[in-house]
Amino acid sequence: MDIPLQLMLLTIPSLVYIIVQQRRGQSWIESIRRIGWKGSPPVLYLWSLGLTFILTTLGWIAFRSIPAEILSHPNVAVSEYIDLAPTLTTFLIILFREAFQVALGEEIFFRGFLGGWLFRHFGFMVGNALQSIIFLLPHLFLLLASTSLWPILPVQFLAGWLYGWLRYRSDSILPGWLSHSLVNTLGAFFAIGTF
Repeated sequence: MDIPLQLMLLTIPSLVYIIVQQRRGQSWIESIRRIGWKGSPPVLYLWSLGLTFILTTLGWIAFRSIPAEILSHPNVAVSEYIDLAPTLTTFLIILFREAFQVALGEEIFFRGFLGGWLFRHFGFMVGNALQSIIFLLPHLFLLLASTSLWPILPVQFLAGWLYGWLRYRSDSILPGWLSHSLVNTLGAFFAIGTF
């Protein structure tokens, strides 16, 4: 198993935030809660499943417009799975990897740390728009693999916005992490069938 470098890097700002807040007298528990590490009402997990359906459908439509040879490019995340057969075991392998090596770090940083700070300073509308744009920026590197990948970008922006909405409504990164993990997994799983 690979070392989850992305998770480690995206967690650093939250760890620094917790240390700084503790030195300012804020409790460890309150610092963790402010970056979204807390439970959420069950209804918001149901919302996250609804968003999973919407985003997976939009992602599937976007993938259908991209040539299969582009999706197999080594700089495109789904290419890691092209040699796997579409089985339950494959689904679980992809889910584990996407949940812990990709989605968790992105939710910790973009929605937990960054989104939380932006919501507190700019309110929901402006804060979430900024968080969504910043979330989209690293995904623009997909265009270096091929400009044919552009249909994924509006879906990425919308996903960032919707996960930000979940974070704001729940004050937790957990419902967004669930949806993000499932969307990435389902997208990769469905993409296997195009190779």
